[in-house]
Amino acid sequence: MKFFRLRLSPTAISNVVAGAAIGGWNLVADDWCILICWTMALYMFGMGLNDLADRSIDEKLAPHRPLPSGDLSVAAARWALGLLAIAITGLTMAMPEPTRFHAFTAIACVLLYDLGLKKVPILGPLAMGGVRFSIVMLAASYSGLIEHAWSHAIHIGAFTAAITYFSEAEQSGTQQTLNRRLFLVGFVALLISIPFHQLELGLNLFMRTLGALLLLWWLRGAFAFRQGVAVHHCTITLVMGLPLVDLIAVSSYPWNIPSFIVMLAWLSLRPWTHFKMHSTKTNPSEDSP
Repeated sequence: MKFFRLRLSPTAISNVVAGAAIGGWNLVADDWCILICWTMALYMFGMGLNDLADRSIDEKLAPHRPLPSGDLSVAAARWALGLLAIAITGLTMAMPEPTRFHAFTAIACVLLYDLGLKKVPILGPLAMGGVRFSIVMLAASYSGLIEHAWSHAIHIGAFTAAITYFSEAEQSGTQQTLNRRLFLVGFVALLISIPFHQLELGLNLFMRTLGALLLLWWLRGAFAFRQGVAVHHCTITLVMGLPLVDLIAVSSYPWNIPSFIVMLAWLSLRPWTHFKMHSTKTNPSEDSP
């Protein structure tokens, strides 16, 4: 299962929960099943296709990954991706027609990124941001309303794009480039933390403020690469902050269940291992974003 890098999959589940909460939390069990299964299938497909497309590069830079190491054959990888593509298509067609637009947008962003845009400056990060943006909008549309989902979808998309932009400098970026891109991530996180939308709606700012403080506290660990920690670990730290962005969005809503689920998704990432990661300079293969 290292091929699909499932450890970080709860970050996608939290996007779904946040979108559904903002949309009205109006889903039955069958709807949840379709949403979660589609999201997981797309996540796995995107991760697998990325590794398949990059296998020649990984032979030099990441020989520990399943394809270059020989743990998984190219034929088996293609079969797995084919089955996932069938599942994604079937689940997409099972969604209500107005919702499919967001599903197709997310799928298109994944394909564009994995098959070429990841090598294009700016456009690659925007494509990755588009995936997360579309997942939030999809869940909100499926749940009922998308009017209030735009703000959070833009936040999660911008944060994802900034993280991807930072991660592009992992291999060959200078210290100055890394610093500049990391500060961009911090700036986006700071903007997310300002409660413009919540002030307009008159929602509970106390819980939202707590969520924002938790996000900013967590992201301070990303600056640890200055103390000699592998830059890759800092990227993982940033990715693990995605559910906290979702937490900010749902914490001020009247339902307690979404906040609990999002927090559970973050805890399932085992954030306490963050401190263990920062004690080594190695790059863990199973944690690559």
